[in-house]
Amino acid sequence: METKDIIKEFDLEYLFEVESLPYKKARGRSGMQINAKHCPACGDSRWRVYLNADSGVGNCFVCNKTYTKLSFIHEHLGHGDKEWGATFKACKDMLKDMGYRPRRTITAAVIDTPTVKLPYSFALPTDEGENLQYLEQRGIDASMGKYFHLRFCEYGFWQYVNEDGEKVMQRFDNRVIIPVYDIEGDLVTFQGRAITTDSEKKYLFPATLPGTGRYLFNGQNVLATSEAAMGEGAFDVVAMKMAFDDDNALRHVVPIGSFGKNLSYGTLDGNDQLGALVKLKARGLKRLTIMWDGEHKALMSALNAAKLVSGIGLQARIALLPLGKDPNEVLPEVVRRAYFEAVNWSPALDIKWRLRSPYPVKS
Repeated sequence: METKDIIKEFDLEYLFEVESLPYKKARGRSGMQINAKHCPACGDSRWRVYLNADSGVGNCFVCNKTYTKLSFIHEHLGHGDKEWGATFKACKDMLKDMGYRPRRTITAAVIDTPTVKLPYSFALPTDEGENLQYLEQRGIDASMGKYFHLRFCEYGFWQYVNEDGEKVMQRFDNRVIIPVYDIEGDLVTFQGRAITTDSEKKYLFPATLPGTGRYLFNGQNVLATSEAAMGEGAFDVVAMKMAFDDDNALRHVVPIGSFGKNLSYGTLDGNDQLGALVKLKARGLKRLTIMWDGEHKALMSALNAAKLVSGIGLQARIALLPLGKDPNEVLPEVVRRAYFEAVNWSPALDIKWRLRSPYPVKS
C-alpha cells in the first residue's frame, strides 16, 4: 500500500471515533472540517485545531503546527522522526478495520501466442508514462491502459492468408488496439477502435481470427473473487472497472465483457462464453451481475443470459441502467447504484419483466 492510498482512503473521522478523541464537525470554505479539541503537537485543549475532513490538511492556531492526514496520525500516536514505519503499519491496520480493499491494479499473467501477431503498435502508457489523448478525453487514465493492455497503432496492419492463398494486409491505422485473452491468459484475438470520426468503421476486427463473441473480455482477471459483473463492449468494462475501483465495497468485483447483448454457448468443445463461466465457477465465481444497455431489447437478452447463467449454478443478477445508456455513458456513481440495486433473476422475475418491461417497448 502506497502513501497516496492511505491519504485517499483513510477516514480521519474514524480515527477520532476509535481513539475517543473529542471533535466537532463544521462546514468550512473548503468543505467539511474536523475541529479537534486537542493538538497532539503542543497539547493545547481549546478546540484550536482544524483539519479538512477529506484531505486531513489543516493546522493548530496555537502552535501553528501544520498537518497532513499522515502527520496528524503520526503526532497523535506519539511516534518520533524515525518511527514513520510504525505509523504506516498502524494506518494499514486501521484501514483493514474500515473494510478497505486495495484496487485490483495487477492483471493476471498473459501470453502472446504465435498465431496472433498484433499490428505494429506501442503499449499504453508509454515508457515515459504518457497516455493517448483520445483515452484521457474519455476518462481512461494510464493505469487503465496498463490494466487492460491497451496499445496504439498509428500505422500498422494485420496480415493473413485469404482463401486463394494470397497474403493480405488489413490496415489498423489510427486505432486503439484492444487485446482479447481467453480465461487462461492466452492472446486469442483483438479489436481496433478508431480514434477519429472520419473512419468508415468504429471497430475493426482481424480477418480469419475467431470472433470476440467466443470469449469474455477481461475474463482472465476473474481470480480470487466470487463476484463478476458483465458489460457489453470493452469500454463499458473499462468504465465499470473505474466505477468499482472508487468504492471499497466493490473492489472485489471483476468487470468482464460479452462483446454483444448475448451469451454464446453450445459449442461441442465448450469453447464459448458459457463454457468460460463454467470454468470460472470452478475457480470460485458464485455471482454474475449483467449490466447491459438500458433498453427493452437488451433487457430481454439479459433475461435469456441470466437463465443460462442460473442453469450452471451461478447466482444471476440483472442491473437496470438509465434508459438508453450503457456503463460507458453514465457517471461512475450511476454504475455503482445500478450494481447495488441489481435484482436476482428468477423464473417469476423473468415472466414479470417480459409482460411488463421497465423500459419502453419499441414498435
